[in-house]
Amino acid sequence: MANRFLTEIAAGTDLGLGLAAVVAAEPTITERKFTTICRTILAAQPKVRNIALIVGDLVKYNCPLGGPSVKIGRELGDAVDGASSFERLQQSDDAVVSGPLRVGTGDWVIVVRIPIRIKSETGLLKYWGAISVPLRLSGMIQQSGLSDPTMGIDVAMRGNREPMRAPETIFGDAAIFENGAVRVPIAMPEGTWFLAARPTKTLPDEPQTLQRLFMVIAALFSGAVVLVAVPYVARRRRLEVEVNRNRDLLRALMRNSPIAMYVKDVEGRYLDLNEEAYRAYRIGESDIHGRTARDFVDPDLADQFEAEDVRVLSGEVVRTERRADASSTYAWEREIKFPVIDASGKVIAIAGYVLDITGQKQSEARMLEALRRAEAANREKSNFLATMSHELRTPLNAIIGFSDILRREMFGPLGSANYQAYATDIHKSGQLLYDLLGGIIDLSAVEAGHLNVKSESLTPDQVIADCRAILEALARERDHTLIIRVDTSTAIWGDRRLLRQVIINLTSNAAKYTRKGGRIEVIAEDLGDQVVFRVCDNGIGMEPGDIERALQPFTRLGDPMRAEIGGSGIGLTLVKRLVEAMRGSLIISSTPGTGTTVEVRLPKAS
Repeated sequence: MANRFLTEIAAGTDLGLGLAAVVAAEPTITERKFTTICRTILAAQPKVRNIALIVGDLVKYNCPLGGPSVKIGRELGDAVDGASSFERLQQSDDAVVSGPLRVGTGDWVIVVRIPIRIKSETGLLKYWGAISVPLRLSGMIQQSGLSDPTMGIDVAMRGNREPMRAPETIFGDAAIFENGAVRVPIAMPEGTWFLAARPTKTLPDEPQTLQRLFMVIAALFSGAVVLVAVPYVARRRRLEVEVNRNRDLLRALMRNSPIAMYVKDVEGRYLDLNEEAYRAYRIGESDIHGRTARDFVDPDLADQFEAEDVRVLSGEVVRTERRADASSTYAWEREIKFPVIDASGKVIAIAGYVLDITGQKQSEARMLEALRRAEAANREKSNFLATMSHELRTPLNAIIGFSDILRREMFGPLGSANYQAYATDIHKSGQLLYDLLGGIIDLSAVEAGHLNVKSESLTPDQVIADCRAILEALARERDHTLIIRVDTSTAIWGDRRLLRQVIINLTSNAAKYTRKGGRIEVIAEDLGDQVVFRVCDNGIGMEPGDIERALQPFTRLGDPMRAEIGGSGIGLTLVKRLVEAMRGSLIISSTPGTGTTVEVRLPKAS
């Protein structure tokens, strides 16, 4: 019984403490919100008569009684519970209890008031107002179960502040005090009262049982407020400290952030800005509160802000990047707006922060300009190489032609055998240089966008037939075994001349990078919606990390064996560019000491 009664008193006091904490966290709480909270409490707790919010010494909101703000003493309708009670409330950090008091409707109540303290500008907590919760004495006794008829006990309570007056029964039947009932004095906040009980049926050890029972009840009545108020006031203090700590933390983070931050209400009126926002938008703190963006920026930008606010109020996070308004110290800014949502899921404010991205935009502009210049320089380089290659080909044609005449002794013997050897060397060197220049011309044309691709429908047999003699000569030169196999007759879509050059270049690479007497395979086969040309060798191979390097122009990898091999290092680069120009793909797989496989995949002709 003691626990049940204590629980009812604790629950009523806890409601007041919780509501006081809500108001402490939101001193500007509206009457509508306060009334909504109180109606929920009143519906669930019939022992609570009404709840009042006191600001200073006036009742600001009173649910469900309503009415204008009046002095506390007049509102409660009891002179004894007037100034003295209010003075104790202002001076105390604990709950102040009055009663039992008789209100206008005849109910007897115990009034619990919880002071609300708000941090001042000096950082100290000071009295701001209070929550007043009158608890019906009859409701507490009934909800605790003390008046349950099944218990077999009748309970009554009476007393008054003036000993000379006849005591007044505040609960139960006055007749219970007669006929030998057990009586226990109770020290209530406003005087001494008496609790009486008598059995409605025979109980074992009746006097002793009732005496023990009502000593407990009396102790609860006289000390319940202390038992309940002390732990709950301590809890309220901890809650206030936590609320204030979190508020100070958020305020410190906002104030000291190098990013402009702001908070607006749902109507778009500014509630708070941090120092960076004041600096960035050249405004004074007194100029901003309660005003909207339309007071500070161009109308078009204000329209954009309002449209974004509508999206935020629907729960969306809005990210915007734009050139800043003339009023800002930023040139470019990125803004992120997001909704502030309360525990019920309702959007109660709009918050956001603005980043200065001027430096980032300037860096992007410099990078784009550098890229444009690099591309222009690359085109100029390609044009230069193509022009020089053409210019060099003219004298090379003469060198190759005249050296061939000397080598063949077309106009008579040269005389010495050395002349024959020199002429042969001149011819070979000129032919090699001519081939290298041809590769540079082709690569330059591709990079400059001047490559003329004439795609047509052709079969793999046609491609292999065009270059079979050259492939066999490349293999024969280093005693390699050459295997050519065409396993498909499906037509492909590509440039015949370019594809022939691709196959010859890949086979030439395979022949050069395979030890003498090796094995080279050139295979064409069907692969879904593509046809693949595969060139495989059992040469020296490459490390996986070297494959990407091998595709870079003028790059030759550092294997000692490759130092003896001629070439400019553009063969694979040119092959890749030519294959991509024909809308194909190049795939290379290689293992050191095992060999390399290169696949050229081209689309089938429709």
